[in-house]
Amino acid sequence: MKTFLMRLVAVLLGIALLAVGIFIIVASADFIPILGTRLKIAAGEANLLILVAGGVNIIAALFLLLAFGFRTSRREAETILQYSELGEVRISIAAIENMVLRVTQKHDAVKESSRRVVKTTEGLVIYLKARVMPDLNLPSLASDLQQSIGDYVEKITGIKVAAVKVLVENIVSDIAVQKKSLK
Repeated sequence: MKTFLMRLVAVLLGIALLAVGIFIIVASADFIPILGTRLKIAAGEANLLILVAGGVNIIAALFLLLAFGFRTSRREAETILQYSELGEVRISIAAIENMVLRVTQKHDAVKESSRRVVKTTEGLVIYLKARVMPDLNLPSLASDLQQSIGDYVEKITGIKVAAVKVLVENIVSDIAVQKKSLK
């Protein structure tokens, strides 16, 4: 959302600068006499300066529009590179995050979760935020989640998991669980 707003501001500013630049050039050169906006300047050098200012506005507008407003993000998804006998294998961070989601969905105690995977020199660090059922032994649950996530990701990807950090973000109330089961 933040990127969208920044791009929107860049486009609007670029359009405004483009309009001002064109107006300055049109007004100073008297291309449209009906406007009656010819900038009367005694010295020809000052008139050239106004034309240059209009050109600079147009160049700045084009830069904003092309560099920030209309560019597409072609950034490759972050991946982890591994080598095998037949070549290289790339596994995206998003794929690993979905593996973590799969493990957490198998736990009946976890009702909602969000996850983030970070690649470090020691291996993967997996951050898990979870909303869990009430009346559970949280240290035992967290330990079980850490073990099962770490084992599953290492087994499937072959990548060392340096740490699994679990944050029990909230406890789901019994009322919310009952409402969810009625739907």
